[in-house]
Amino acid sequence: MYRIKFLFGLLILGLNGHSQNDVDAIRYSRYGINGSSRFVAMGGAFGAIGADLSCAAYNPAGLGLYRRGEITFSGGLRTTNNEGTLNGKSSTISNAAFAFNNFGILGGWAAKNDKDSRNIISFTNSQTQNFLNKTRMSGYTNNSSILKDMVNVANQSYGNLNSFYEGMAYDVYLLDNDTVSKTYNSLVDTKRAVKQTRDIVTSGKTNELNFSYAYTYKDEFYFGVSLGLPRLEYTSTTTHNEVDDKDSMKIGYTSPNTYTTSYLQQPTNLHSDYYDLGGFNSLTYTEYFKTKGSGVNLKIGGIVRVNDNFRLGLYYHTPTIYTLKDEYYNAMSASFDKKVGSPISTKDPKDGGYFNYTVITPSRLSANAAIIIGRLAAVGIDYEMVNYKNASLSSGEVDDFAGVNTVIKNKYSPGHNIRVGTEFNVKPVMLRVGYNMQGSPFGDVFSGKFVRNSFSIGAGFRTKNNVYFDFVWVKTLSTEDYYFFNTLPQTATVKYNATNVSATVGVKF
Repeated sequence: MYRIKFLFGLLILGLNGHSQNDVDAIRYSRYGINGSSRFVAMGGAFGAIGADLSCAAYNPAGLGLYRRGEITFSGGLRTTNNEGTLNGKSSTISNAAFAFNNFGILGGWAAKNDKDSRNIISFTNSQTQNFLNKTRMSGYTNNSSILKDMVNVANQSYGNLNSFYEGMAYDVYLLDNDTVSKTYNSLVDTKRAVKQTRDIVTSGKTNELNFSYAYTYKDEFYFGVSLGLPRLEYTSTTTHNEVDDKDSMKIGYTSPNTYTTSYLQQPTNLHSDYYDLGGFNSLTYTEYFKTKGSGVNLKIGGIVRVNDNFRLGLYYHTPTIYTLKDEYYNAMSASFDKKVGSPISTKDPKDGGYFNYTVITPSRLSANAAIIIGRLAAVGIDYEMVNYKNASLSSGEVDDFAGVNTVIKNKYSPGHNIRVGTEFNVKPVMLRVGYNMQGSPFGDVFSGKFVRNSFSIGAGFRTKNNVYFDFVWVKTLSTEDYYFFNTLPQTATVKYNATNVSATVGVKF
C-alpha cells in the first residue's frame, strides 16, 4: 500500500494519491437519516416510540410494540445542490438519483400461557448511508498551482519521485529536473494566475440487512436484538484541472539552447525535449478509488413503559467490522501550446491497483424517551453517543495502519447526535415534523464545521383495508473545510445541501 503525508484537520483529503486513512474510518462511521418515511419524517426519534420496522437498525426493542404483522417498502429521490467557495469565488453543482430507503417484513406470535407477552421476528434491509454527492470548487489560483505543491514535494527528496503524484507530472513534462542545481522546475508559471477547478463526485451506499428478534413482557417491558450485515459500496472520482485560459505562459526556442519566454517564474536549464512543447496550456490530475465490502454488528436494546404516557429506551450497537477491498488508480494529462499529439498522459498503476483491509467503526450508545398522548400525538427524543476515537483500520501487515490509528485517537472526539420528532393525528391524516442533529467527529454540536443538521416534514394516510402510505421531505445541511495540498495553505469551504423526497407503502396483516 502506498503512502501519503497526513493532512491535519481534514475530512476530505487533497490530491496526492489515495491511501486508506482515518477519513475512510470516519466516513463509514457516520449514518445518514434513512428508513421508512414515518421514521425519517420524525427525525429518526424512534428509540422509545417503536412500532416501526426501521427500529431494527436502531433500537430493535421497538419491534416489540407491534401487535400485527407488517410489510413495507420505501424509496424516493435524492438531490444534492452543493456550493464550493475557492479564493472568494463560489461554484454550485447539482446531482440527483433514485434512493432506496428500506424494505421489511415482520410477524409474531403470543407467548405460551401469557396473552400479554409476544415474540416478534423481522427481516429488514435498510439504507444507513447514501454517498451520492457532487461538489465543484473553481477560481483563479492565488500562488497555489498544484505544480507548486508538486515541486515542493519533489524537492524534499531529489531523485525520489512519488509515482502517484509528482512523478506523474514528470512523466507528462510538467516537471523537469535541473541536474546542475539538483532541483525540479515547474512548466506551470506559479506566479501567473490560471483557472483552477476541482470536481469531487462520489456515489454508493451502505445497505444493512437486519435479522431481528424482540420479546414483549406483559406490554410493559420490551427487549430486542438485531444481527446486522451491512454491505458497503463507495466510489470517489476527484478531478483537478488547471487551464492557462489567458495564454500567459509561452516558450519559444530560437535554437535548442536558446529560448524566449513570457514566464515570470522562469524554468532554468530546460531539457531539450521541451523544444517542441511551447508554453503550458492545461493539465488534469485524477484520483479514482472504489471500495466494496461487507461487515457485521450486533444491536441490543430495551424499552420500558413507565405508564401509558411515558416510555424510556436504551440501545447499544457493537462496533461494525468491515472487510473491504479498494480498487484505485491515479492519472494525469497535460497539453502544451506547440506539442503535436497533446495531451500527454500517464496512469499508475497501469491496470489499476487493489488493496484488502479491515475497518472497525465505533460502537454506539443511545438513551431514548417518548411521550404518548393517547391517540392524538407522540413525541420522541433520542440522544446517541459515538466515540470516533475508537475507529481503527488493520490489514495483514501490523505496521500498515499503526500511524493512522494513532492519528484517529489523537485527532477525533466523541460525537453527540440528537433526534427529535413529533406526530399529530388529525384524522384521516397523520402529520409529522422532525429534527436530526449529527455532531461533528471533532466534538461540535448543533453548529460548526462537519455538523449535519436535517429538518423533515411528512404525512401519512391509513386506508380501511390495512394499506397505508407515508410521505416525507427532508433537508440536510452541513459545512466542511477542504484542504487542497500538502505544502500549500489553500483552503476551500464546501456547503453541502441534500434533499430527499420519499414515500412508503405498507400493508398490515
